[in-house]
Amino acid sequence: MNIAIASDDQVHVSGHIGRCKSFIVFKTDKEKILNKEIRENIFTNHHRGQHQHHHHGEGRGGGGNGHNRLIEGLKDCDVLIFSSGGWRLIDDLKANKITPFLTDETIAEEAAQKYLKGELVEKENNDCSHS
Repeated sequence: MNIAIASDDQVHVSGHIGRCKSFIVFKTDKEKILNKEIRENIFTNHHRGQHQHHHHGEGRGGGGNGHNRLIEGLKDCDVLIFSSGGWRLIDDLKANKITPFLTDETIAEEAAQKYLKGELVEKENNDCSHS
């Protein structure tokens, strides 16, 4: 199982996935962390300096809104842990079999360990109002 976590400093869980600087990918055996990899965020439009405005109904399934690059960049991940993100992103992750997990946990490695143990607290209403 691979757990991706959005981060700005490779230590903390990022507050906004579209603007995070990197993703920490923890490779696990479903019980413990085996190793980690840092992936620079070259996937999202916000991070790339582009700010697209979407209209209702656009971008479903990862197309049209920049989420397709994110999905492709994290396609080997089973879960993506972050602090906040738009509802379209959440829907696109689910449609591509990446579990979105929003949390207030601040330390990335602790979040990964707690997720593996089933102890990470999920926040249902941490999505921001845009896509």
